[in-house]
Amino acid sequence: MQELSHALIKALERDGGKLLMRHTVRRIETENHQVTAVEIHNQKTGEVWTEAADHIVANVTVQNLVQLLDTQAPKGYRHRVDKLPPSSGAFVIYLGVKQAALPPNCPPHLQFLYDYAGPIAENNSLFVSVSHPGDGRAPEGHATIIASSFTDPQIWWQPGEEATSRSAYQTLKQQYTNQAVARLSSFFNLTPETIVHLEAATPRTFARYTARDQGIVGGIGQRVSTFGPFGFANRTPIPGLWLVGDSTHPGEGTAGVSYSALTVVQQIEAS
Repeated sequence: MQELSHALIKALERDGGKLLMRHTVRRIETENHQVTAVEIHNQKTGEVWTEAADHIVANVTVQNLVQLLDTQAPKGYRHRVDKLPPSSGAFVIYLGVKQAALPPNCPPHLQFLYDYAGPIAENNSLFVSVSHPGDGRAPEGHATIIASSFTDPQIWWQPGEEATSRSAYQTLKQQYTNQAVARLSSFFNLTPETIVHLEAATPRTFARYTARDQGIVGGIGQRVSTFGPFGFANRTPIPGLWLVGDSTHPGEGTAGVSYSALTVVQQIEAS
């Protein structure tokens, strides 16, 4: 997937595009029910400016799209988003380990399923990705283990006094981390001697670094009411405004969201 991301960046720059890191789009502007511009914020310098556009392709969640439109969002579209079932978040643990932590002939991808045991009822499965020697993901003699599980975003955003809320959040994060390491240890040799680096990410982490609403992942849950023709289209009710990403067909993943963008390009060219 990383190679695909690199290829997309090279193609963007080859064709005259410019990729801005550490920038945030604050608002999508419209006039006479037609998109006109986006307001951009440079996180490093604080500079804010407006970029005019005939077409705007938003690779965001549909929840974020409504927020960027604010009062300009059509009422019917906003109502449809508000009525969506809750989306999932993710808890991810990132391990840098010595090669000795891996069993011989370790597969690159695994899934661990568990019966409920312990204080965390929802954390009953782990999707695991393991690096292989020479793939560029770890130095020689080392490996990476990345394990993720779905989680309810709401439990990570508890209200209350800031200090109390922060303490409760850190406690919950540590519980999830401990349980994930314990479960992974049933297959991997995870000890203080083999673990070189360990960190974890929660929905609050993803909200901070990606600005996704509540740190949700995976797009819209596939139910009959949101599948196929009942899902969100790339074309929005506002002319010139397009939605791509995991809220649209075919769903999540670098390849999936790239396919949704290709669909939009073809529609724009055809018009």
